[in-house]
Amino acid sequence: LGTCWLLLFNVIAGAQAIPRELFDVDAVFGAGRRSLRWTKLILPAIFPYFLTGLITAAGGAWNASIVSEYVSFQGGVLQTVGLGAIISSASVSGDYPMLLAATLVMSLLVLITNRLVWGPLSELANTKYAITTS
Repeated sequence: LGTCWLLLFNVIAGAQAIPRELFDVDAVFGAGRRSLRWTKLILPAIFPYFLTGLITAAGGAWNASIVSEYVSFQGGVLQTVGLGAIISSASVSGDYPMLLAATLVMSLLVLITNRLVWGPLSELANTKYAITTS
């Protein structure tokens, strides 16, 4: 829930970055149809900003979920099953081989997600939906 602000502020920035001239052109050639304005101008223009917000929010949410899996509280430990709990538990107990293995797994998951999800979406945002000025 806390990461929704990252997404919101990036979308707002994307909407503010649309050149006013494009709205003027849309008013002349779009014949005032708001549905076309949204599908042909606004949504494509904010997509790169939306994607940036989504990547940042997903990273923050994953970071928070990793950290929250292992919590020391009032002399006890609250722990769930997950990669974050393994990393935190190994760190506290000094089990460095397990800490290294879990950190490598986490790094591999980030790499795979970047290559298979964020990379292609970023390429799409930079090629098809980029607004360039000449």
